[in-house]
Amino acid sequence: MVGWQPPQPPLPPREPQFRPPPRRRRWLDKWGWYEPRVEPMVSTTRQAEALNLALSSPPTSYRGLIVGTDLLSGQLVTHDQFVAYEDKLISSVNAAVVGDVGKGKSSLLKTWACTRQLLLRDRRVVVLDKKLQGGLGEYTALARFLGAPSIRFTTDGRGSRLNLLDPVIALGGDQPDDPASETGTGLSRPTGQMMLLRAVLAEALGRPVSEREGKALRLALVAATRDARERRRVPVIGDIVHHLLNPAADDAAALQRRVRELQEWGLDPAFALERMIEEDLAGLVDAETSPDVHLDHSSGFTHFDISGLPIDGPALRVVMTLINTWQSNMLAKRSEQFRQTVNVVEEGWHVAEGSVGAIFRRNTKLSRGLGLSTVAGFHHISDLPPDSPARSLLQEAETVFIYGQGSLDDAAACVELYNLPSGTEETIMALEQGTCLLKVGNRDPILLRHERSPREIALTDTDTALTGMILRDAA
Repeated sequence: MVGWQPPQPPLPPREPQFRPPPRRRRWLDKWGWYEPRVEPMVSTTRQAEALNLALSSPPTSYRGLIVGTDLLSGQLVTHDQFVAYEDKLISSVNAAVVGDVGKGKSSLLKTWACTRQLLLRDRRVVVLDKKLQGGLGEYTALARFLGAPSIRFTTDGRGSRLNLLDPVIALGGDQPDDPASETGTGLSRPTGQMMLLRAVLAEALGRPVSEREGKALRLALVAATRDARERRRVPVIGDIVHHLLNPAADDAAALQRRVRELQEWGLDPAFALERMIEEDLAGLVDAETSPDVHLDHSSGFTHFDISGLPIDGPALRVVMTLINTWQSNMLAKRSEQFRQTVNVVEEGWHVAEGSVGAIFRRNTKLSRGLGLSTVAGFHHISDLPPDSPARSLLQEAETVFIYGQGSLDDAAACVELYNLPSGTEETIMALEQGTCLLKVGNRDPILLRHERSPREIALTDTDTALTGMILRDAA
């Protein structure tokens, strides 16, 4: 047959080639580089899945602001409350940061909730700064670095003022809140002047406002607003006190009561408000709003320095609630100029009690319509009463950062409040400074280490701020 070739004998097998063993370097051998691990690492099958790169996936979506590093997989953890709401991961953009003092809560608030929101998302950030540092609020150095002024409130009459009867607050209406409805005068719009006045008066009286006192207060508000409009000025608390002590005859006749009887209804409210604006709230809410109190700073950062207010008494709670109410109504007024806003409350436990705390909580419920995210810091959940407004704020937050807790009661309270897996108490108590658990919606918590750039470390380091290095860098 043409082209046929006889079969060839098979080739002899090739001798295997042996490579010489790798050389052991003396300096690595000296430090035990080539020796097996003496102490084994205890793990589980589920945890060991992170070692298989084919099965390891990012713990969060890439569409967010960098928070830190996942300590289990080593991957970046990113989260943005507004993006998470857009992706249907959460139904509330409010956030809570819980942990003991010195665990790193302030660093997270200053970076993830402030500078990264400003510089990377072009959002507005408003800070209620209660921590005193070097005679000023802790965020003063950050405000100067960003080129924003600090709006400082003091009781000596030399600070800024925020009028309790500012016309901006009147946008919320004067009807009392109806908790059974979310339309009309209920939760569909910010708090009005009458609702805020009732809360402040309850703080001044130390008890709820009676129906007759509430009626006298409403009539005084209407008369004070009318007189101020006729005189082309803004009403103040002193006008309310005047009309409580001197009710109009027409108002008494409309109620079929004598003027003296109507005056008696308003005596206690008048004296309580007068005492409060002359003692607890002197120089804070009893005059027209200062020109420096606004949200139009070019940097987008607004710093309310309330560190000079006394912790004891109602002044701090009233001013914090007034700022929150004024801000909510201001954002409602500018709904046509929508801009997402982050409201940082460094010490959320100050609004844990009283009627003003309930107003503060009510305003946070409007975050969806106002594009407002409230990020509040807390120390110990176990210290909060079950029915306190602060605990309600914590429950409604769907972005939660849990830092280390030294008390088992506090750790157990976090586990119970956020429905964390059993045994997480030990993890919370063992968290080191700068590490935390991130709980987003109904997802499993993520164990992460908060990461900061060198500049952020300088901005958030307390000792650096005290030495003035931030101010020199900003200059």
